[in-house]
Amino acid sequence: MVTKESTETEVLRAEVRAFLDQNLPEKWGTPDYEPPELRSDEAITLSKSFTKKLYDAGYTGFGLPTEYGGKERPASERAVIREELGRRGTPPLSGGLGRLVVETLMQWGTDEQKKRYIPKILSGEESWIEGFSEPNAGSDLANVQTTAVRDGDEWIVNGQKCWTSSWQLGDWCFILSRTDLNAPRHRNLSFFLFDCNTPGFSRGPLRQMTGDAPFGELFFDDMRVPHENMVGEEGRGWYVAMTTLIAERGGGQVAAGSGEAGGAAQAMRAVRTIGNVDNLIELAKETKRYGKTIWEDDTFRKRIVQLAIENEAQRVYGIRLGGIIRSGKASGNEAVMTKMTRTEQGKRRGDMETEIIGAYSQLMRGDPRAPDEGSYTQSMLSSRGTTIFMGTNEICRNILSERILGLPRGN
Repeated sequence: MVTKESTETEVLRAEVRAFLDQNLPEKWGTPDYEPPELRSDEAITLSKSFTKKLYDAGYTGFGLPTEYGGKERPASERAVIREELGRRGTPPLSGGLGRLVVETLMQWGTDEQKKRYIPKILSGEESWIEGFSEPNAGSDLANVQTTAVRDGDEWIVNGQKCWTSSWQLGDWCFILSRTDLNAPRHRNLSFFLFDCNTPGFSRGPLRQMTGDAPFGELFFDDMRVPHENMVGEEGRGWYVAMTTLIAERGGGQVAAGSGEAGGAAQAMRAVRTIGNVDNLIELAKETKRYGKTIWEDDTFRKRIVQLAIENEAQRVYGIRLGGIIRSGKASGNEAVMTKMTRTEQGKRRGDMETEIIGAYSQLMRGDPRAPDEGSYTQSMLSSRGTTIFMGTNEICRNILSERILGLPRGN
């Protein structure tokens, strides 16, 4: 028996569809739509504009108090909004790593900080980047050497950060700095927020084997940060950063777990259905080898189905993880599983895509013969780096084995 939707639900569904019809780019969802080049000015403008419209319409910002810019809607309405946004797809939402700042401020920030920063993150008006890793402090994050020395109501920051995602797009940045040279590890760090237009701050690219520079370096030369921009107490930055890492390692699943609209719809191309493997199925059906499509090969079909199962398992775990984070009971270990499984799966998916297109996987972006403008090869190459950032997967395995499974530490 099929249950008929209530009149209120039908009205909301029609409202969201009308919003998308009016605000999505021209030719969106058709073969004629040409998305702007990644990280171009056009792409940034589209992202910020659409995010603001989505927020103003009340279709994002869920799970947060209204005094900090959150939007209140029943779970049933949030589900309809997510479904419609996922069905049509949307441009990537703006904000960069702002969702990490939201989670961090909700647990550690002052009331003034929450009111100042969270609304502009939700509306996409301000985009954020992260300053954690350094040349000698990657997986060993507690070894950061960037210093912050207090001078009255300001802190003078000197040092360097690296492997910063979307380094050129940030309006604001959060960093972990050493504020006590004599205190023991984990008690000598503090967490700061700063405007990227602050004098003494500069940044530059780190070129990858793909030819792109999605990561960059950050430099601090006597940069002054107001004391009011410190999050949490002095010397407690390690614990603040652990909250940030939980949200980062949880990825988009945490946003989905909080009921955030757009968590499953931030893709320039495809509509999402169960398993999030639509593009892969389409590629397998379109690609022929020895007179048959790849989709007719039982082995490939089983591998694609396995990816779909894993995606759904990650989505459900993300809902659970979002609830744990919102309750304030997260230990920092729970998100490790999401980070590790998601990035390992990304490698396997990238490998499968290049297997499907075969010899054409040798063609990079810019070659007119490259399938899908070289995006499959680009994705496969980029997937290697995802197993390193946010703590290498080797470190994640140690955390899982020791802190969750209770296995003994190796000698």
